[in-house]
Amino acid sequence: MAMYTPPMSPHIHDPTEPHAFDKPYEVIQKLQRDVQDLRAAFQAEQQQRAVEVNQLRQEVGVLRDQLNKECHERHGICHQLVQDLGILKSEKIKAIDELRSQFTTAVHQLNTIIQDEIRDRKSDCSLRDTREANERSERQAELGNLRQEFGNHKKAYNSFRDDTVTGMQNIACDIEMIVTVMIKASSSKGTLKNENLLCSKYFHGHGSLSTGAVS
Repeated sequence: MAMYTPPMSPHIHDPTEPHAFDKPYEVIQKLQRDVQDLRAAFQAEQQQRAVEVNQLRQEVGVLRDQLNKECHERHGICHQLVQDLGILKSEKIKAIDELRSQFTTAVHQLNTIIQDEIRDRKSDCSLRDTREANERSERQAELGNLRQEFGNHKKAYNSFRDDTVTGMQNIACDIEMIVTVMIKASSSKGTLKNENLLCSKYFHGHGSLSTGAVS
């Protein structure tokens, strides 16, 4: 920068006295130096910011590449998961269908077995009722026969008892009469005759006492 040359004054300037423009000139020089310093600092700051921007751009590029790579990997993983889930869903649906089919078949078989068992039980109950009815009829018939036989035996026993009692009574009367006649034999021998005896028919073989077992 050119040095400031004060204008010529018609008056002669005293060198020992300060010039009126020296102070402003120093201020201007100081401002110029400050501006140059600021310009240099700004350029340095600008260069530093440019370097940092370049570094940030590089980092952003690296991060963008990594992000793209990560997105591609995630997309592949998601696609694989979707395929795996689809396969798993198909397998589970198939297994559920098979289980439902097996359960339906088992229920149908169980229902068939139950129906067969019900028919068998009804048939067995019917046969049992018929058999019990037949056995009841047979037991009732046997009971009737036993009662009839018991009545016949009772009747025969009563008849035998009556005949035996009557015969014994007749024998007792005959014995009594014989004893009486024997006592009176000394006085009347002709009174004792066979026809006067109630049991005389047994003496001549015209009758017999019933001693057989009751049948």
